[in-house]
Amino acid sequence: MEIRCEERYQQALELAAKIEDDSLQKCLDRLKQWEKNRECEIILYYDSSPLSFYFEMMKDGTRIMNGGLLFHGSPDESYAFQIEPTKGWEIHT
Repeated sequence: MEIRCEERYQQALELAAKIEDDSLQKCLDRLKQWEKNRECEIILYYDSSPLSFYFEMMKDGTRIMNGGLLFHGSPDESYAFQIEPTKGWEIHT
């Protein structure tokens, strides 16, 4: 996994540790498993939603999927619609 927004990444990791929320790590592990299963690379980018990321799944220089790794919390400023409100980080594709 390539991180192209190191400062945002560190902020999210620090908050997750502070609030004892393992959802960020679970999402990161899931993305890493996608990399392994699909023999591709996941690239995380800065997203305008607080503590959130945009990601691309790349294979042979071609984007094959993209989405967001979004934070839903207090305040919930993820800018994402949820049928069942949750807290923590979730993958949106």
